[in-house]
Amino acid sequence: MRSKPFKVGIVVKPNQENAKESLALLVDFLNSEKISFVVDPVGAKLLSKKTKGLNRDKLPKESNLIIVLGGDGTLLSIARRIPPLKTPIMGINLGRVGFLTEIPVNDMIETLKIYLSGEKLIQERMMLKATLFRKGKEIASYNCLNDAVIAKSALARIVQLKVSALSGLFADVFADGIIVSTPTGSTAYNLAAGGPIIMPQMEAFVLTPLCPQTLSLRPTVVSGDEKIEITIMSDSEEIFLTADGQRGIPLIPEDKVVIRKSQYSIRIVQNPKRNYFSLLREKLGWAKK
Repeated sequence: MRSKPFKVGIVVKPNQENAKESLALLVDFLNSEKISFVVDPVGAKLLSKKTKGLNRDKLPKESNLIIVLGGDGTLLSIARRIPPLKTPIMGINLGRVGFLTEIPVNDMIETLKIYLSGEKLIQERMMLKATLFRKGKEIASYNCLNDAVIAKSALARIVQLKVSALSGLFADVFADGIIVSTPTGSTAYNLAAGGPIIMPQMEAFVLTPLCPQTLSLRPTVVSGDEKIEITIMSDSEEIFLTADGQRGIPLIPEDKVVIRKSQYSIRIVQNPKRNYFSLLREKLGWAKK
């Protein structure tokens, strides 16, 4: 075990059926190893009425390792709070699919032991930065681990977007919207929309139009060094920019969203029992009869 003081931060998905048992298992191990820990308010309620939870915004500063008990959405909710710190995240899958929270509860303690022994299990994941400009002024900025999505509301008609990169004009897109995904996010909304899977350690973007009017406009992979500019050309449709599916802002005509590689990255603790392809086989049901 580590000789230096070490503290684990624990984030728990609300209203998760098996969260209490998984949290108890983790806390028992940490107590047995005399490792201090802090929990978010959700976890604190599960432990006892007297336990005081720490706000998720403050948790990364107080932790050497963050353990997420939940699904990918729970992990994304804490990932955005980590930069500019580099606190690693270990995702324990209590949800359904779980590409980010890839470690099953049954492997949680063993993986934690291996990590604490000093074995390198961390993989760096690039983030993207999406910045909204309105009349030349910066309005909002988001660091995203998965994706930035520009899309119409449920009742709006098709939208027109001008999409450019450093290499030149990509396309005038007439569609329900567009996804700009990181390699990590390529197995999320991008995959559901027909986009390709990108190995997570790569540095690239995937541009995936949503239901494009031009059927030949296909998902495209571009370098992570590109600067992608998306300008709203539609006059009056309801259009939104959404960051990792959790934060967002409405857009108006002539707004410009600039997307580039973020200066920050997220450090994910990997499951030592499998590689990325075995994860894909399991989660996507490849080669099953």
